[in-house]
Amino acid sequence: MPNESLHHKRYWIALTLIPNLSPRKFQILLDHFASPQEIWEAPLERLKEIPGFAESAQTFCAHRERVDLDRALEQIAQLGLSVVTLADEHYPEPLRALSAPPPVLYMRGEYLEKDRLAIAIVGTRKATSYGKRVAQQFAQELGRLGFTIVSGLAEGIDTMAHKGALKANARTIAVIGSGFARPYPQSNQKLLEEIVANGCAITEFAPEVSPDQWTFPQRNRIISGLSRGVLVVEAPIDSGALITARCALEQSREVFAVPGPITGQSHRGCHKLLKEGAKLVESVVDILEEFKDLRALFQVRKEKPVPTQKPALSPLEEKIFSVLEFEPIHFDEIVSKTGLSVGEVSEGLLTLALHGLAQEIEGKRYLRLA
Repeated sequence: MPNESLHHKRYWIALTLIPNLSPRKFQILLDHFASPQEIWEAPLERLKEIPGFAESAQTFCAHRERVDLDRALEQIAQLGLSVVTLADEHYPEPLRALSAPPPVLYMRGEYLEKDRLAIAIVGTRKATSYGKRVAQQFAQELGRLGFTIVSGLAEGIDTMAHKGALKANARTIAVIGSGFARPYPQSNQKLLEEIVANGCAITEFAPEVSPDQWTFPQRNRIISGLSRGVLVVEAPIDSGALITARCALEQSREVFAVPGPITGQSHRGCHKLLKEGAKLVESVVDILEEFKDLRALFQVRKEKPVPTQKPALSPLEEKIFSVLEFEPIHFDEIVSKTGLSVGEVSEGLLTLALHGLAQEIEGKRYLRLA
């Protein structure tokens, strides 16, 4: 991305270069100023007047003076990153509702509308062969059903979740706990490139931020925030996967856990979650049962295989197909989004259904199958 295209986001980016500016404090400032530029140019005395930020104002200003924004912009361009802010229309919608949404996201690859149908799969870095096998199996099966698999790129369970999705030719998202100039772990660099080619990698941290004990817990809310539910496959009591599960509960997401041997320390975290009310999962069916609004979608996909190659479509059919989603959308909304007549939309949907690309379900709702 050339530097010129980043110019209108330069102050958003600049603020992510301030070490002590947490997402919550960033939000406080956004609530008191008209724009990130106003925040950046605000004098110390004005910043000291802001409730909830006064104690951080001095340090903020000291860091602000040392920021080399031009160098950061150049580095972002060299790394091939896209930058998405809360002010952008294509900011991932599931994250907007978080109590402390990441104000800025650095991305490689592309976040798509259909990625809203996502499940996070997380667990210990020191996974057993059982945990690795189960994580990959669930990722493959969920991926084949159309779910995007979200995880954290860490070794162990995360790695197998991403690999399972890739094996199923499904989309997968890696939420990394550092900046892109210091990706972690180094051992997963090849995997990261494969993920970017089949989904995207996301972080809220500026490129030079190193992985640290505070960055991973902070990023975990993004993993759960992007997902409809979190599946913990294997995790000891002190695992960061339990932080992701807690974030999921706070965000009103579903929490699932895979049981393991009672003698194994690496399963104690999952058993703790189960005691606290997480749903015990033995198969993908146990997960699907919690999403009543999607049952029809998965039944259709099971009964009607998606064509391996998309057939040639007319301009009208292409226009209708482009607004269909992997979650049900009402007929009237399709008419509104396409600007076509009722008759044209009816005709186009019928053709798409015959091609195996769309399906009508109850309530005059339609879903995309490919």
